[in-house]
Amino acid sequence: MVVPPEVSDIGRACKRFLFTTEFAGFLILTFFQNEMTLSIGIRLLIEAILAAYFYLKCSDSSGIPLKVDEEQEISQLSISTQQRDNSQQESYQIPQKYVCQECNIIQPYRTKHCKKCKKCIPKYDHHCFWVGGCIGELNHRTFWLFLYFQCLLCFDALFQFNKQLSLYSIYQEDKENKYQQQYLIILLIGAISFGFGIFTGALLFYHTMLIMTGQTTWEHTQRDKITYLKFYPKFYHPYNYGMFKNIRITFFHKNQQSHWIPPLKDQIQEQCNLFDNKYYSCC
Repeated sequence: MVVPPEVSDIGRACKRFLFTTEFAGFLILTFFQNEMTLSIGIRLLIEAILAAYFYLKCSDSSGIPLKVDEEQEISQLSISTQQRDNSQQESYQIPQKYVCQECNIIQPYRTKHCKKCKKCIPKYDHHCFWVGGCIGELNHRTFWLFLYFQCLLCFDALFQFNKQLSLYSIYQEDKENKYQQQYLIILLIGAISFGFGIFTGALLFYHTMLIMTGQTTWEHTQRDKITYLKFYPKFYHPYNYGMFKNIRITFFHKNQQSHWIPPLKDQIQEQCNLFDNKYYSCC
């Protein structure tokens, strides 16, 4: 399904509003610290979450997969055979690509067909039931910000819960027990915030790990079933370019799809990062 231009414009407007509100909230909470500005900051945080949600709903998950000439790709991957000895001359081995029968295309690397969206998604991460669409290359950063703002709101609610609970203890000896109903509401908000905070916090940590190691949820959880990843050792991530470059690719891609070129088999280098390597894996 192609997103209409009008809907895409709404998505871009939500994205601009998202960053504007967060920047304004940061300035307000930094320079003016009192009850009123705290309430304004919380309201801006809620509005930022809504803006991120509507941007994810209105934006195309990743657009149409790029069609790359196979000969051009092989020429980019190959090294001149003149630099090799005659005994080492052999056909260059690159991962096989998968043919999508539904879309009738040869899928570029990191592309997967989503049965719910009924199209191929470049750099497919997962189909999110929260936003009713796929998370891919062009909206993964917004999904991460969506989780980040939700975590901030949940933990801010826990902070307010602790504060209100301490105030309630002051009036606990009130014989008329005027604050009993408010106390139950505070407990309910605290329990909900704690539950959602743990869930979104774990999800935020997981996606942070994926971004820093150059992976997607699909590649990390279904590695044994993905054709182009079977070509490499299990601990090796062919699209891990280093933590800082991985972050730059995810957050500063200028709304353009990337042409993912996998390394040749003889170019594989040993990788070691904090989250996942040949010695252990955190997830």
